[in-house]
Amino acid sequence: MMTDTPESVTLVPIDRIEVLNSRDRNMKVFEEIVENIRSIGLKKPITVTEREGADGAPAYLLVCGEGRLNAFRLLGESHIPALVVNVSDEDAFIMSLAENIARRGHRPLEILADIELLLARDYTIDDIITRTGLLAT
Repeated sequence: MMTDTPESVTLVPIDRIEVLNSRDRNMKVFEEIVENIRSIGLKKPITVTEREGADGAPAYLLVCGEGRLNAFRLLGESHIPALVVNVSDEDAFIMSLAENIARRGHRPLEILADIELLLARDYTIDDIITRTGLLAT
């Protein structure tokens, strides 16, 4: 899995981004994200990995930042600042799950659902711990 942060931020077309691991959002928190971005701008770029689209043009898989992406869509933006990482589809999915698990205010049932997704993809408990950092101190 890639662990280095890219050195530059790229403007990525929003309509070329596919969300791998969508989750339900708290609407109050989402509205705060939208208002914050409207007022002061985006403080942290989203993270994507580039793939070739069906039309041959670059397409992107969202790794982290679905709330920010949805806020940009709601605000009518066509592009969003993104860190473009070079990772496999599998690692992108795992990084996305790890981001969801690590966020503040997560519900235990959401964590369980994410872990069940990984188990369904034949990951062992040790794989999940190692790749997500769930037990990191």
